[in-house]
Amino acid sequence: MSKKTERSADSERAEDAGSPPNGKPNGKTRDDTREASADEAPLEAEGEPAESQEEPPESAETAQLRDQLLRLAADFDNFRKRARREQDEARHYGVTNLLNDVLPVMDNLERALLHVEGDKSPVIQGVRLVLKQFGDILARYGVTGFSSMGEPFNPERHEAVGQRPGGDAKPGAIVEELQRGYMLHGRLLRPARVIVATPAPDAESAGIGES
Repeated sequence: MSKKTERSADSERAEDAGSPPNGKPNGKTRDDTREASADEAPLEAEGEPAESQEEPPESAETAQLRDQLLRLAADFDNFRKRARREQDEARHYGVTNLLNDVLPVMDNLERALLHVEGDKSPVIQGVRLVLKQFGDILARYGVTGFSSMGEPFNPERHEAVGQRPGGDAKPGAIVEELQRGYMLHGRLLRPARVIVATPAPDAESAGIGES
């Protein structure tokens, strides 16, 4: 085959592929076509109308049901707090009756030891030990005693069983404690039974004479 015939065949193949016989591109390449398509796609998307995102209005029945559920949740929360408070009170103060029965035993032990002060016999030492053990047990349950001598009379903590001139004590002060008072977890378990001082007779007479 001659060289002229080979050139003609090459020209025909080039025309079939869409390229000029000289091998130079006559228009846009495939890459250019892809870029143009990518540029046109957002424009088409921007032109589409946005779908509505608004929620339908709440009906009266739905609003009423939601209000009932909120009220029910609040009532249940109040019930839970009240039940927990009652459980705590039962745990702390459920032994009140038992303690009131035990305290007179301690009172008798204390009165017995007052009459044997300074006695170091084994029997008296044993009684002191029993009294101390009683106090330790009561302390574990939150029971604490308080002294009232010399304090002003307080009706929330004291029970007055009598009055007498107190000498140097101020009127209204406690001059004698007949029965010790006790607290249970900060709440009064038993008031102290006390005698309260009254003004001296001379002070009363002086007050009457001045008037």
